[in-house]
Amino acid sequence: MESNTLSPAMNQGLRQIVYEKLKEAIVDGTIKPGSKLSEIELAERMAVSRTPVREAIRQLAQTGLVTLTPRRGAYVTMPTLKDASDLYELRTELEILAVANVCTLELSSEQKKELLRFRDVFSAMTNQTSAGKYVSEDKAFHAMIYRSVTNRFLALMLHNISDLIHLCRPFSVENSPITNFTWGHLAIIDALLTHDIEKAKEETRKHITISKESLLAFLKNRASIRDADTEEQP
Repeated sequence: MESNTLSPAMNQGLRQIVYEKLKEAIVDGTIKPGSKLSEIELAERMAVSRTPVREAIRQLAQTGLVTLTPRRGAYVTMPTLKDASDLYELRTELEILAVANVCTLELSSEQKKELLRFRDVFSAMTNQTSAGKYVSEDKAFHAMIYRSVTNRFLALMLHNISDLIHLCRPFSVENSPITNFTWGHLAIIDALLTHDIEKAKEETRKHITISKESLLAFLKNRASIRDADTEEQP
């Protein structure tokens, strides 16, 4: 067998590794929305050539996490008001279906234990709790709901939008009291534990609506500041 026979597989493996690492850095906020992605800088930091980085950026553009702008380059996507509104409208309906699905299940002891842990965590949070701590637990809580869904098509759709939600999630708690969000979690958890489908659906809608309104307020304020700065420039 010739030595270069496995080269494509190795290259493909490297491309996937670069893609996953870059996606993780964007989703967890290491690379902030609005940041320009430099192929040279990223290749140096990851100790690879520019080719897998370029391909990873193109792949991320297909998911919506990266925006490619002609003559300007690639940027981590900063959601527009319309995109954020549309995304959270879809998220609301999908998560309502998700909690309704989970309410019909006979929860395992592990699932009950996990829900009770989240209940303790969110109960202990106050308005002095850091946004970062809340966002981390919020992400884990909703991921647990997604994992519990038994409708595989619904689970797939939730998975497909989860990265975009993660991108928006930190902005949805900007300038808002943490307890505005934790109360919603507690109500959803209680409804899931008692298999109260209508309550779970109602509280999920209320919870995500609060997050959506907070996110849109942040984006509107950011747009106003940007417009003001533009007007002041000579």
